[in-house]
Amino acid sequence: MTSYKVILTDHANKDLEVIYRYYLTHVDDQLADKLLSEIEDAILLLSTQPLLGHLPIELSFSDEDCLELLTKSFRLIYRLENNSVTIVMILHQKQSVVKAALARLLH
Repeated sequence: MTSYKVILTDHANKDLEVIYRYYLTHVDDQLADKLLSEIEDAILLLSTQPLLGHLPIELSFSDEDCLELLTKSFRLIYRLENNSVTIVMILHQKQSVVKAALARLLH
């Protein structure tokens, strides 16, 4: 089985930090840890099966080559390039990929 190198962009790392801090502050450390583990499991899955993802509906009319992998709570948006997976953003499932991408362009 081929193993893919998984790279998180600075934005994706920031997303992880914001998600963890939000749940730690607004709920509790157990849920924050559980959700972080959920995301880490998805990242590990992408390292062996990156084609599990699909084109996000919001990007179906663009020429973006991003895929998304859904977990119970989150969306991992990534690009597959040769033998690497680059995670560009991690969002709650209710968040829009387009709105998140536009917000990043404005900052």
